[in-house]
Amino acid sequence: MRVFLVGFMGAGKTSTGRALARMLGALFWDLDERVEAMARMSVAEIFRERGEPAFRIAETRQLAGLARQARVVVATGGGTFVQLANRELIRQCGVSVFLDVPWEELMRRLPGKREERPLFGSPGQALALWRDRLPQYRQADLCVQPHRGEDAEGLARRITGLLGGVA
Repeated sequence: MRVFLVGFMGAGKTSTGRALARMLGALFWDLDERVEAMARMSVAEIFRERGEPAFRIAETRQLAGLARQARVVVATGGGTFVQLANRELIRQCGVSVFLDVPWEELMRRLPGKREERPLFGSPGQALALWRDRLPQYRQADLCVQPHRGEDAEGLARRITGLLGGVA
């Protein structure tokens, strides 16, 4: 089984993905971390020095490699699922799960991390980006809203139960 967690920055894709992979006995990969390792620079540096198009090419290349693994959980970047080619690749080879976190909660989670997020800009710019991306995120196979106070383990348990009906 291949599971791809999608959603906006700060949605908890990495922490939930790690817990989910443990529960499923699968490998876990954070797509942004893979791109950073291959480029030997942070996502912010890639955006600054090479531009977003270069980042997106590297991201798609890494996604294609991960999509060939048999049992894997992938925490995608916030913009991965927005790209049509990536959505189609994920649709063909696995299950997409949208972590549907409300805007107010995302803002609570992101202070102090904004400089690491090249597309964050101002809160107003980020809100516009979030609104623009929602229609693509909602095309995921499963949409899961974290409950108030639910940690990554609890959310991963719920996703595991939902995957039983999709796998």
